[in-house]
Amino acid sequence: MKHFITVAAIATAPAAFAGGSMTGGATEWTQIANNTELIAQVSEAVDTTANTLMTAQQTMQMLRSLPETVVNELTAGLPVEKVQALASAYQTMTRAGNVYRDAVKVLEQAKREGENLKLKPADYLRYKAAAAQKLGGVYQQSYESEIAKLNRLSKTAADVQKQATTVRGINSNVGGLQALASQNMQVQALLGDISSSIAQANANAAMEAQRTQEREQQRADDEARFRDARNAAAQRKDAAPTLKLPSDYQLVK
Repeated sequence: MKHFITVAAIATAPAAFAGGSMTGGATEWTQIANNTELIAQVSEAVDTTANTLMTAQQTMQMLRSLPETVVNELTAGLPVEKVQALASAYQTMTRAGNVYRDAVKVLEQAKREGENLKLKPADYLRYKAAAAQKLGGVYQQSYESEIAKLNRLSKTAADVQKQATTVRGINSNVGGLQALASQNMQVQALLGDISSSIAQANANAAMEAQRTQEREQQRADDEARFRDARNAAAQRKDAAPTLKLPSDYQLVK
């Protein structure tokens, strides 16, 4: 986003705090790109798995539209609970696709902006957090929106992993399931690092904002004391007897 170019102005000032790494120690954007690619691959696996599970979802929809007596006759002796579990997994996978794709966009944008500003990932993250703290408004809204998307991915990845385990217990031949289960575990570990880095950057930005506020308050207090002292001195001068020069006296003729 163009408005984040203002981060460059903040980046020119000396940093008064240490920033966390965006990927738990990675210092190059190539690592961010690799992580982004991993999340994109999981997103594709999620879509593949959802497509395979669609039959179970359609079956459950059909059963819900039938009278209970008919359903009981049709499903007698059949593993309806397993079909229901697969349908539930389908719903989770379908919702998850967009969440993964949103996270990919966030990381891709971060890579573009960071490289354009010639900042390393750790520096980019701390300056962006500082921009949100200092400038507020659209900067803070955009920053919080991006963090929210990564947080949603963290929760969704856990839900996907749980559903993948359930599906594997019912039918391990579901398309995309093997890649999804293994790669999604890597994503969960990655998200833990990102979450820690964001939390550290936010804490540092908040601390620096507090320090800035305290410095400004100190300057205001110093100016107020100076004004009070100057006014007091002026009052003392006015209250003192005024000495007249000889030229001020008129001689009586």
